[in-house]
Amino acid sequence: MDISCAALALALSSPAAGGNYTLVDDCRSKEGKPALVIRTVYRKPVVITAHGRLVQGLVFDGGGNFVWSGGRIEAPAGSGETPLQTGPQYYGVQIKGESRNIVFDGVSFSNARKAIVFSGPSQGLTVRNSRCQGNVEDCLIASGGRDIIFTRNIAGPFVSRPSQCIVGSVTYDRLAKRDCIARSGEWRNGWHSDVLQLRNGVTNVLVADNLINTAGQGLTQMDKPGDAPIRSVRFTNNQIQAGRHGITLGRCDDCVVDQNALRTSMGHLRWKAVILPGQAKACGNTVPSGGAGRQKC
Repeated sequence: MDISCAALALALSSPAAGGNYTLVDDCRSKEGKPALVIRTVYRKPVVITAHGRLVQGLVFDGGGNFVWSGGRIEAPAGSGETPLQTGPQYYGVQIKGESRNIVFDGVSFSNARKAIVFSGPSQGLTVRNSRCQGNVEDCLIASGGRDIIFTRNIAGPFVSRPSQCIVGSVTYDRLAKRDCIARSGEWRNGWHSDVLQLRNGVTNVLVADNLINTAGQGLTQMDKPGDAPIRSVRFTNNQIQAGRHGITLGRCDDCVVDQNALRTSMGHLRWKAVILPGQAKACGNTVPSGGAGRQKC
């Protein structure tokens, strides 16, 4: 069924809204708010085909049983002009509450501080055959929740936003914080682009067959104090060109890193794209710059 964005929003307000819809116009943000908010787990699957269409902000708040195919997803407020601008208005997709069974297939994610933010107790997110590139800091951040599949995607390269030091009317890029403070300047942290961040008890994750190119980190665990360990994670057969760390896992129960190929994207700085396996089993990987994970499985 061909449908406008306004009519789609109305149709999705019903739990019985299962079926296939083809979006015929863009879904644009109003007043910096997400274009679509979905609070229903539909009785039958909802499939949205959005090839050639733009959606500025998509929120699942207890919603699910949903497939989004094609098109471009951006954040309602874009990526923000400075690193100090943060919050949900800078997310392309936010998944929270008891959302479940959500699929993105063949989607382009761009112009967002965070392309997708997934939080527990949500369960069931698949991102496949998609692109996350350009003006994006992080592609997928998952805190809590379970059952994530991230496969056959292209991530990067990304726009770089370096740290800044503002001294009077002059702005210096990439000046060390201590040097900025010594000049009585205002120091602003830059972007630290990561493709995937996992933390706080995320469980049952498969990341496979992706092509990654970032000056930051590739696949990472970024715990905060008090977080639960992540569990049942597998990173396999990914091609990763990254800065210091291609793959980082720390407290990770029943986790495997295998058959990945890493190389550095920052050779001119002598940085190395390495694997930090933590508690994970790491084997069968190609890591020219050395480190763990190269032994046979």
